[in-house]
Amino acid sequence: MCNYGFGEEAMVNFRDSISGVVRRQNRWGVYIDLNIENDIGDHEEIIPAFGYWSGNLPVGTKVLCSIKRSAKENKDMLVSVDSVFYQIAA
Repeated sequence: MCNYGFGEEAMVNFRDSISGVVRRQNRWGVYIDLNIENDIGDHEEIIPAFGYWSGNLPVGTKVLCSIKRSAKENKDMLVSVDSVFYQIAA
């Protein structure tokens, strides 16, 4: 378990997969907003994270991530992008 400084209800196990949304991308990877939800009181936390990714992901794409390293003082949490939920264009 890891506490990200958002209270006990936002504690997450390092082996958990967490869904998120792509915020922006540069040539090194993607910046993701992770959604950590709690069933108690419908509490939701948004945690900024970074993941190395060489492909092109549009802003707003939903992804599934695993935590590789917790956040440091001046850096976002490091995650690996496990799955990408692509939207089929109509």
